[in-house]
Amino acid sequence: MEEKNQDYLRGNGKIPIISVEAENLAEATHKALIACHDYGARAETPKHKLGATLGYDADMLIKVNNPDSDPKVYFPGIHDDGRGLMQYILEVTHGIHNHWKKTEENPERWGYTYNERFVNQLPFVFKRIKEDFNKKQYFGRSSQYTIWRAEEDIIPEQEDPPCWQRGQIRILKDEKGEYALNYQTDWRSRDLLKAWNENNIAQIELMKLFAAKISNMMGFPIKLGAYIDHSSSLHLYGLYIDRDSLEEKIKRMKEEGYENKSMGLEDYLGETSELKKLIAAQLDAEKKGYGLNQPKPRLEELGYDFEKFNYPLEWNTWPKEWDVVPDKKLLQR
Repeated sequence: MEEKNQDYLRGNGKIPIISVEAENLAEATHKALIACHDYGARAETPKHKLGATLGYDADMLIKVNNPDSDPKVYFPGIHDDGRGLMQYILEVTHGIHNHWKKTEENPERWGYTYNERFVNQLPFVFKRIKEDFNKKQYFGRSSQYTIWRAEEDIIPEQEDPPCWQRGQIRILKDEKGEYALNYQTDWRSRDLLKAWNENNIAQIELMKLFAAKISNMMGFPIKLGAYIDHSSSLHLYGLYIDRDSLEEKIKRMKEEGYENKSMGLEDYLGETSELKKLIAAQLDAEKKGYGLNQPKPRLEELGYDFEKFNYPLEWNTWPKEWDVVPDKKLLQR
């Protein structure tokens, strides 16, 4: 297939900067999809194939004013079922699949996991926050952690380096004298249609655990502030135009709004305790050599009784690794 000449679509070759603000995550997803389509640069998106239509790409800053409010799920932007979404949340918050990194025996596995990149940094972040408050310097700007490891990620052997780059916690006081935790994330590159909504469902769950941990540590409540997401490249693949009728989808989105295509997270997940039991049983079966992600009927064949089998109670709160004394040795690569 020959590459078609689409230079007439490209514009001035400069990356546009787009800002979006919304009250909830579903509205933010809806607005971001439309804004990227309407104002993004036409460009080859990641894994562009010869002959494919140019996608849409932009530097985008998206603010969610009430991150824990529903609806959070926006159906044009969510693709995992409830179990897959819960599994992804636990991967980010509790590192349940940190052991899925590639090895010589398993070269097909992941080159990194987000959780293993940041978990050992968090005790230092919490210590800095506490020391800032003790000094009455409430509004520190150094409570951040990073994901990127140059020695692992810049090298050509890393075929798919991390999209997520950084997280930062900012605590501000409001007009009532109450403290609000604002959480900001920076991303190198993301798929807006099939990753952004799910990524940020997990990030908001992480944000909630940060607020709970810091409230417990400080001895007074810290509520949620805004969630702010920045992507240097937020894109819509040309494949979505050629294969998935993206242009028609965007047209319908503009006509219909977001409310009828949205759902609350709890409604989407269903019974979360049952999902967590299933994921815990899958992990247990994996340890025993039965393979990854065994379905529930197979687990029942193996003797798992879901009326009695339970998941780690730590999955209901922040991980125990957040409570350890900061250890510089754990930061050494």
